[in-house]
Amino acid sequence: MPVTAAEALGRIHRETFIPRGDRGAPRGPSAIPTERDRLEIAPALSAAPPFPIEALPPVMRSAVEALEQHVQAPRSLCAHSVLSAAMLVSQGLADIKVEGLPAAVPLSLFMLAIAVSGERKSACDTLALRAVAAEEARLRIEYEEEDRRFKAAWAAYEAEKKAVERDNKLDRAGRESRLLALREPVPPVNPIIRAEEPNLEGLINLLRSGRASVGVFTSEAGQFLGGHGMGPEARTRTVTGLSKLWDNGSAQRVRAAEAQTYVGRRVGISLAAQPRIASTFIGDELANDQGIVGRFLVMYPESRIGFRVFRATNPGTDRRILDFQDQCRRCLDVGLPIREGTRNELAPPVLNLTPEAWTLFRQFGQSIEDENGPGKVWRPVSSAAGKIAENVARIAGILTIFENPDAARPSRAGGADRSLDIAVTAETMAAAIAIGTFYLREALRLTGHAILDPEIRAQNDLADWLIEKVKPGNLTSPSLIQKLTASHLRSDAATLRKRLEALVSFGRLEPAGRQEIDGKAYRETYRVTGEAA
Repeated sequence: MPVTAAEALGRIHRETFIPRGDRGAPRGPSAIPTERDRLEIAPALSAAPPFPIEALPPVMRSAVEALEQHVQAPRSLCAHSVLSAAMLVSQGLADIKVEGLPAAVPLSLFMLAIAVSGERKSACDTLALRAVAAEEARLRIEYEEEDRRFKAAWAAYEAEKKAVERDNKLDRAGRESRLLALREPVPPVNPIIRAEEPNLEGLINLLRSGRASVGVFTSEAGQFLGGHGMGPEARTRTVTGLSKLWDNGSAQRVRAAEAQTYVGRRVGISLAAQPRIASTFIGDELANDQGIVGRFLVMYPESRIGFRVFRATNPGTDRRILDFQDQCRRCLDVGLPIREGTRNELAPPVLNLTPEAWTLFRQFGQSIEDENGPGKVWRPVSSAAGKIAENVARIAGILTIFENPDAARPSRAGGADRSLDIAVTAETMAAAIAIGTFYLREALRLTGHAILDPEIRAQNDLADWLIEKVKPGNLTSPSLIQKLTASHLRSDAATLRKRLEALVSFGRLEPAGRQEIDGKAYRETYRVTGEAA
């Protein structure tokens, strides 16, 4: 049954502004709890919103449920992996044109999952991207043979070029004519579809020599977000370069001896980062000023660690996962729409919206804008709110192309820069709005939250360790803490002293002066007082 604009936006409003336990009750627009116990070191995050998997097409929804069953990762993390895989195989096949945007935009997404090590994003990606891995293996075999032929052709070209240059019987015009007649062999396209941890320079090199559509996929995002590419000297260049790739798929490489611009490229990003790395990136002033943080769809799933069950499982035979991999393979088999006369420059056909989908998109965009002013609900995440409409359009395009990849075949699309016969429907736009709103609510839930600050997390962890190991009412000392605490909490004396002072101020410890502990005298001791009331 078609989804109307009023129905879709009404649902989004209820899920965004009304607490789950009070739907139907008259309440003001409060997206996250604001009350905090004064003794809390880092207030617990409010409950993560559920990922709206019912909005996904059946093949994608079933794949999410299968991943959740086999991998036992959080559902939202499974959905995040499935959506990123669909994005990777779809982003090069079409652009999407929305009247509210100045030009057709890529279907690329920048996605970031904040998760501690062991949350199993790698396992989710491995299953979701199995068709991509198989395609990379096939392309590598082809590349080896093509590279062998290229090297032979290059050797022949070089020999012929030298022969012309040394031919004393030729005058200048004749030599120039013969040299112009020679054609340099074209090297084969690099077969990499997924790059794990490139810096911007490496990524641009890949776009120069490789496929026109690639992805940066890694479960260890520290090198990408916190490595050399985000150092003081390279940070501005990296942030600006990534923003341009997201905006229109262009990149520029400037050197002393050359300056090159690459257009018609597509780069999708799917990262997983631990809270410490993510907080550094999300809180980076330059990254926020340049808008790169707002371009990312960020989520922080509630952990399943400690609640999983060891059991036999065989995802390789699960029809739900196999069907998703088959659909990814169909997208890959379509082939990229390379502009005529170029080696790896895309000229994607354009995907349009039905009138009903445009009405829904316009009303959604207006509702976000209306709540993005001073004092309004989306103001704390103004950058993400400013980009969410475009991200929603991209998601709608991905869902449409992923379900109908054959419609994007160059022969059926009517050639480069033409409109596709299919269009985004209101139902698909409503689904994209639900998914986009999930990510915007996650951005609001996480923005400015103390739990992402690494030092506050350390204070929290130390307080929890004292409650569990020392026990309320018992004594401890700095030297005992240094010796016995968890390895990631061991630090230099100055850092430990600051943490102890913080725990005293939060009421987790009380100074006890000189005391004996287990028959040994300590000049400085503290009494564990228990958790916050």
